Amino acid sequence: MAKVAVLHPPRQLVLFRVGETHYGLDIEAVGEILPVLPVTALPGAPAGVLGIADVRERVAPVFDLHWKFGVPTPGSNPEARLILVRAGEGPVALLVGAVEEVVTVAREDFQSVATPGSVSGLGYLNGIVRRGDRLVLWIDHARLVPERMLPAA
Repeated sequence: MAKVAVLHPPRQLVLFRVGETHYGLDIEAVGEILPVLPVTALPGAPAGVLGIADVRERVAPVFDLHWKFGVPTPGSNPEARLILVRAGEGPVALLVGAVEEVVTVAREDFQSVATPGSVSGLGYLNGIVRRGDRLVLWIDHARLVPERMLPAA
């Protein structure tokens, strides 16, 4: 069973969008938010891995969250960003549709959820955060990125 994160308020989340769905990542996991950089394809890479990018003279695999969440990747999107997160022994760049804001979340804004059906496909989900009239899926990047694409130790 997936480990469930505990909300220790206040907590800051970086909110972003993939398709029409809003997501949040703990700000402590985010190293940097970048415009989309040139990506070098990696033949034989795991599904969802677009390739590698040079981020300040450090190579980072680029993982497409559109693929992960079953949303078509838009062709040209000036709002698209790479969210650089720490995973394994190095950075991983997550391709998202847009980064929206950094918010502070209080305990009353958070709700844990029982994932419908099989939890294996939704093991990355920590819970739901209410932001006005919308729901934000709070995700754990360490459980989101496929283990086989993490930089080796």
